[in-house]
Amino acid sequence: MFKRGSTIRFTLSTILSLALLIVCIVGSARAFSYFFNYTSNIVESDASREKNPNIKEISIEILKGTTVKELADLLYENDFISNPFYFRLESKLSKLDTQLKPGKYSISSNMSNTQILKLLTSDMTVAEETIKFTIPEGYTIIQIADRLENLNIISKESFLDAVNNREYDYAFLRNLPRDTKYALEGYLFPDTYIVRKGATPEEIIIKMLNRFQEIISQYSNYINSSEYSLHEVLAIASIIEQEAKLSEERPIIAGVIYNRLNSDMKLQMCSTVQYVLEKRKAALSYADLEVVSPYNTYTNTGIPIGPICAPGAESISAALMPDTNDYYFFVVKNEAEGSHSFSATASEHERNKTRYKQSVDKNFYE
Repeated sequence: MFKRGSTIRFTLSTILSLALLIVCIVGSARAFSYFFNYTSNIVESDASREKNPNIKEISIEILKGTTVKELADLLYENDFISNPFYFRLESKLSKLDTQLKPGKYSISSNMSNTQILKLLTSDMTVAEETIKFTIPEGYTIIQIADRLENLNIISKESFLDAVNNREYDYAFLRNLPRDTKYALEGYLFPDTYIVRKGATPEEIIIKMLNRFQEIISQYSNYINSSEYSLHEVLAIASIIEQEAKLSEERPIIAGVIYNRLNSDMKLQMCSTVQYVLEKRKAALSYADLEVVSPYNTYTNTGIPIGPICAPGAESISAALMPDTNDYYFFVVKNEAEGSHSFSATASEHERNKTRYKQSVDKNFYE
């Protein structure tokens, strides 16, 4: 009797244990599934937001006592994160929800939730390693990409990909012509920059666009009163940048450009043809001048479809405040110093061209 009762109790205990084990397994599976689904949603949501081509930047200040919920709501309202709940959940899972560091931060919309959290919880007393680089005035997009790669900052390919396949949320970039060689040509302001080591191409581009915005805002009154759009003014400024070497000649060359535009004359600027060619030439051939391109000012009347380089502040200023003169032509006078001879008539221009040729070749005769 005792033996049989023990057997029954053992059997019931075993069944109960198995039942509890099954419940635990099912519960764990559901919990894992629940957790996996949430974490998967976080990753999926985060990744899809990073692919958003419309990139912008926001400056925020974290105060003592700022909560992750307040931060998540702010970022969500400004479309910098796709879901505030996932952002808060990730902060908890990574144990960063109580680690926000007070300070001012710049956040890019192409940053992931993880990158944002790491930035806002990093110890700002530890200096981040940075890289300093300079983009000279008159550089093209290709030259900028080459320089950044040569300095081992980012690859040329990744920079051009960020230029071609991303959109940047700036008013001055809206409604640009679609057939330009590079949409951002002329808008990446030439200057000296400091970026963090490991900066993305988008971060660098945003810095350059922000600098352009700072510079151009100084001329808002002139731009608003101009009969030309900012894009057209920038195209003119880029020609001035490529044609002028001396600061004092920039407004004069600007005057020549506007005189020709007002007279419905082709601009006939060699720099616009050089921009189209695969490699810059010391001297253009007659065949080069016939190259088919909306940038070629020898075959097309008016302003080219877009800038041909990144003009500096002096060239932008000259394009907005040109010298008033009656010149329609100019030619190099002194190659070494970069000076030009200006003329009002074609015959005078031909004489100036002859003088220049004789200055570099004493045996030249025409």
